[in-house]
Amino acid sequence: MSAAPRPALPAAKHWLGDTAIYWLLARRSLWQTFDRVWLQSHGPLPAPRDGPLVLYLNHSAWWDGYLMYVIHRRVLRSRFDAHLLMEERQLRAYRFFTWSGAFSINRHDPRDAHRSLQYAANLLRTGERARALFLFPQGQIVPADRRPLVTYPGLARIIARAGPVTLCPVALRYEFLGQQRPHAFIRLGPTHRVDNPPDLDGLMADTTARLTVACDALRDDVVGGRLAAYAPLLRGRPGPDQIFDAWLRPLLGKR
Repeated sequence: MSAAPRPALPAAKHWLGDTAIYWLLARRSLWQTFDRVWLQSHGPLPAPRDGPLVLYLNHSAWWDGYLMYVIHRRVLRSRFDAHLLMEERQLRAYRFFTWSGAFSINRHDPRDAHRSLQYAANLLRTGERARALFLFPQGQIVPADRRPLVTYPGLARIIARAGPVTLCPVALRYEFLGQQRPHAFIRLGPTHRVDNPPDLDGLMADTTARLTVACDALRDDVVGGRLAAYAPLLRGRPGPDQIFDAWLRPLLGKR
């Protein structure tokens, strides 16, 4: 029996390394940089009883990877065994992310890409716990408002090979809202299932359309100031402007 396909850099999950990356890199950096991280969830949150989960996200900033940790730990409560499909060049530079379940793909090498996609599908089909796979179907960082949103077929190919899975579009956005520090926004869901996985073109068109709708809705909410439905997931440290307002303005007799 032939060995299961493996990418050039497979996942090497390590609970202590994963915990350290979250608290010392992701959580600390978000706390230092952002005023708030906000969440709006549409529909019920994905649950392990519904089987394996694939979350597909837009990719507009370097911070997107850290927000995945927040989604996994704060939103999904670490109930899934999470993995991440990551560009091989980036993963070689930051190989410690394999401790969190990251594995590589090289889109410029068809054979390596095939192995990575099959590896992803095998992960979703197997394991004692329900697994979650995070991926960026755009394949690279693209300005948040560039349209049309262009995606690669990797997502559709994984789903076609993995069988029944729950899918969840996730829109991410970063904005300044009057404070010195920016705000990060997560719009999650609604989840959906696939009726005909072998229809790669139809599946690719459907997921691209759903992700575009999610990104456009998040943009419209933020730009329009319609934030009542967003709940704070994380609060950052006070910015210099907030410290000034809280302490110096009263001392200077200013309102």
